[in-house]
Amino acid sequence: MSKVLNSMTESITFVIPVADDEVLKNNFLSSPIFTGKHKHEIIIQRGFISASTAYNSAIKISINDLVVFAHQDVILPESWVSRLEESIIYLENKSINWGVLGCYGVRAESGKGIGIGKVYTHGVGIHGQEIVMPENVDTLDEIVLVIRKSSGLLFNPTLPNYHLYGTDICLSAREKGLKIYVIPTFCIHNTNQLLILPKEYFACYWHIKKRWIKYLPIFTSCIMISRFNRDLVLRRFHDTCMKILRRKTVATQRVENPMQLIEQIPKLKSLFR
Repeated sequence: MSKVLNSMTESITFVIPVADDEVLKNNFLSSPIFTGKHKHEIIIQRGFISASTAYNSAIKISINDLVVFAHQDVILPESWVSRLEESIIYLENKSINWGVLGCYGVRAESGKGIGIGKVYTHGVGIHGQEIVMPENVDTLDEIVLVIRKSSGLLFNPTLPNYHLYGTDICLSAREKGLKIYVIPTFCIHNTNQLLILPKEYFACYWHIKKRWIKYLPIFTSCIMISRFNRDLVLRRFHDTCMKILRRKTVATQRVENPMQLIEQIPKLKSLFR
């Protein structure tokens, strides 16, 4: 058994950047894998200027080789760890040198991005292409990311704010010859669904485009980063119209008790197991 699996059998390090302790308590810490006695390390990161600096700091102090990065408003089912373990065993049996794993990602097919991995996003519902085994993708959504500390992968400290860092580390892994995979591990993202993207998102867009121009077009879960910025222009036009019409900036607010949400939606309850 590999070093990764030995480490994971004992414990995993989970890293969570936190802006609201109540959201953390009602969501991530309410995940069934944490409600009872467990042996995992949880590192809470507060006050960092960007996701990259928060995550790199945690990688440095992590006591485990396997490190999971997740949003404070993500909820993981009880089976999440065992499905992660099964996925890693599958990849290692295939001698696949993976760099980053996640719950939801995008693969370029026929000139567009296809969402791979079934997840629930509040305000969107259940979405993504369901998989039964790990699937190779181009980039991963930031809701959940998994790396091995021993791989040497780090997040880009020059990437500002808290957007597109998943795209960036996937491209860093690609540069090192490491593969990117979505694994069949369902999760819930109890988010505030934004109608208008913040200006910080577009700053990250330009940063990614400049750094990884040789890989254009880059498909992400929110936007395509391309040479002529088609999606960016369309998105900014949409956001400008929303502001002119004085529409609200948030489509749906996260629910206070996501476990009640699970009970109310039969399909969600069957997936969250």
